[in-house]
Amino acid sequence: MPLDAPLPSTTFKTDQPSAEARFEAWRSSISVVFDVAPVDRAPPDNFEASVTARHLGALLVGDLHFGRQQFARSAARVAHDGVDHYLVQWYRNGGFVGQRDGGVDLAVRAGDITVFDLSRTQLTYADPSHVLSIVVPREIAGEAFRSGNNTGADLHGAVLRGNTALGGLLRDYFQSLQQRLPAVTLSEAPAVVQATAQMLAACLRPSAGTLAQAQPQIQGVTLGRIRHFIAQNAAAPLTPDLLCTTFGISRSQLYRLFEPLGGVAQYVQHRRLVRAFQALGNPANRRLRVAEIAARHGFTSEAHFSRAFRKAFGMTPSDVRATAQRTHPAPHSATSNGGAPPLSAEYADWLRELQA
Repeated sequence: MPLDAPLPSTTFKTDQPSAEARFEAWRSSISVVFDVAPVDRAPPDNFEASVTARHLGALLVGDLHFGRQQFARSAARVAHDGVDHYLVQWYRNGGFVGQRDGGVDLAVRAGDITVFDLSRTQLTYADPSHVLSIVVPREIAGEAFRSGNNTGADLHGAVLRGNTALGGLLRDYFQSLQQRLPAVTLSEAPAVVQATAQMLAACLRPSAGTLAQAQPQIQGVTLGRIRHFIAQNAAAPLTPDLLCTTFGISRSQLYRLFEPLGGVAQYVQHRRLVRAFQALGNPANRRLRVAEIAARHGFTSEAHFSRAFRKAFGMTPSDVRATAQRTHPAPHSATSNGGAPPLSAEYADWLRELQA
């Protein structure tokens, strides 16, 4: 397979007519990792489940939706299947309660990240949930989670709360990873695996060493969060002090993050100009004067806006408006890559391959 090929992916979705049949299909699909059962005597009438998984060679990443149910790995099951990986899960919504090791209580809510050692026991009762799951082989986990001579055994059942700094940082990384995985190629997969392992280490087992190793990823996530904030609040007074206070960083950190983008002020102005360009080309705004559009996008001076606009785009705001009025472009739609990536292997086979 060429190195510029997309990552292997596989999908599963319940589409059977009855809840019992949908649950049985799900039970068969997930049985490589868990024994599942309805929380009540029968699955709810609206039970559904789906999985989209991608294989990075050394990690498996799955996007799961599932209905209310019980998940179990008993001592007999652990001994029988020999699965020896860590499972890191971000509960985007939903959650669960349960126990690990036969008696330690667990509770996970929406936004939290949890870690399970699949060589140990657990029993959980999950609400309908949307979960990002990453299967991490023990060899990689041993490096990522190690603290002294400890190879992460105490992380079984660990919960990183979503409202903590490290929980939020890892959540943001997971969200970015999930969004970008469809575009990752086989040649890029080893670097993605390394970055993911470093982020897990920095957030689940923070230390000076792991935080230093993960600085590029941490900075990338922080920059992404600030850029998103700027995009959502482009017309507001986005001063360096406001950004530093909002994201808990110093001015020097802020300036270093934006140095490759031309600096904070230039980046904010460019985002405002882009939004203004889009507004000028939107027929819904044809009754608004250029000065009004400029003001709505954070420019207090129409003259300054016009000069900056022409410098950025090589045309005046009036030129953009006139062009939009003369033309009627077809609606833009994202190009298709021909559908989902080819189905190269079943998830169960991938999981077993990680053990090899």
